Amino acid sequence: MNIDQIASILWRRRLAFLVTLLACVGAVVAVTLTLPKTYKATSTLLVSAEGNIVTTDLLNQLTRTYSTLAANPNVAQQVTQRLIRPMTASELLSHMSFAPVENTELIQISAEASTPAQARTLANIYARVFVGRARTQLSSGKTKQATVVLSEPATTPTSPVKPNPPLYIGLGTLLSLLIALGVALLMERLDTRIRVALEDERVFGLPIMARIPRFTLHGGAIPHEVADRFALLKLNLDFVDEDRKQLVVVTSPGVSEGKSTIAANLAEVCAGNGERVVLVEADLRRPGIEKNPPLAEHVTRHTVGLSNYLAGIATEEEVITSTGREGLSIVWSGPIPPNPTRLLQSDRLDLLVGSLRDRYDRIVIDTPPISVGADASAVISGADSVIYVIDQATTKRDTARAGLNQLANVRASLAGVVLNRAPTGQGEYMYYSSRPPEGVTGRSKPDGSRRKARV
Repeated sequence: MNIDQIASILWRRRLAFLVTLLACVGAVVAVTLTLPKTYKATSTLLVSAEGNIVTTDLLNQLTRTYSTLAANPNVAQQVTQRLIRPMTASELLSHMSFAPVENTELIQISAEASTPAQARTLANIYARVFVGRARTQLSSGKTKQATVVLSEPATTPTSPVKPNPPLYIGLGTLLSLLIALGVALLMERLDTRIRVALEDERVFGLPIMARIPRFTLHGGAIPHEVADRFALLKLNLDFVDEDRKQLVVVTSPGVSEGKSTIAANLAEVCAGNGERVVLVEADLRRPGIEKNPPLAEHVTRHTVGLSNYLAGIATEEEVITSTGREGLSIVWSGPIPPNPTRLLQSDRLDLLVGSLRDRYDRIVIDTPPISVGADASAVISGADSVIYVIDQATTKRDTARAGLNQLANVRASLAGVVLNRAPTGQGEYMYYSSRPPEGVTGRSKPDGSRRKARV
């Protein structure tokens, strides 16, 4: 996954990303501000070595030795006896730290507590107790090699050492970014819908030939903006390459994705541009062209159709029906046969297609979904161009990919993808809504007001 893909996912999942990020950062800030404050005070001891020859190694050895002795539980037990607040030796040592200052004669004894005064008291008492213990027990007469004195007593700290809000919030924000990114990627992975941004030009590596929005008929006609989308589909189809695509097959990954509507309107647009067009309903299982505009109100379905011709009981002339629209004819599916796949794989389909190529400028074939048996594959293999219709609202990614894999198996000549029921931009809606449909005007009423055009 490259940076562009991640950026595209973040843009699509920006709401989830921002909500997760703000929630995590808010939690980090809240926890940081509610953490108990810890203050640290430090007493400094001076270790003086006896003798005329004192080397740096000897000093380092002495300071490390006395630092280790200071952390002895016996010293801590002696300190607890002088504390006002009861505390065990192990509990006391959990608040203390001992460190020699490298290449010096100094040892630092630090104490951490919930209040500045308590931290200072712990550090000073521990230092004095250890100095006294070192003077009386750790050195003896003629064998004494060093003396330990309190050089600088601890002062009252002015600010806590923990928590460190800038550090905690900075690291928490970085972790929150990673968590928000993970949530966005996980949601994208679990979301099986097809996500295509308005600015995307390709989907599944294929060009988007048209985006057809949801629409309702106005007086039996499709809206202007939708008609323009189908005109754009035809234009893009003609410009796929230099060779004209005479035989165009329209299919989809699954059922109810609008392929019949796309096929019917594409055929109507081609006929409207002066082409001789024949629309072939090759979906012998669930034919649906008659339910789709622009043919629903203008064509009477014939009982004789493609299945009759493929079965050898009807001629070509008997199955080609005129629609009443200039240049547009239809071959209906005919009666639903018990064996549609075998009929579509017969030589008579090739014979019909060859004859239609001689008679028409454009042949548009509506097939069953590519995932339903082998019906569509039998038709697609001989097509000049295949249009893959995806319902952007309901088609699942895995289903769409499975259909593309099958199209690749039959070496289909894919022209591109049509996104059906696709969302449209607000600017485009405003542009078209300012133009009333044909036959609707804004004439004035008798009282001089304007009559609102219905769209």
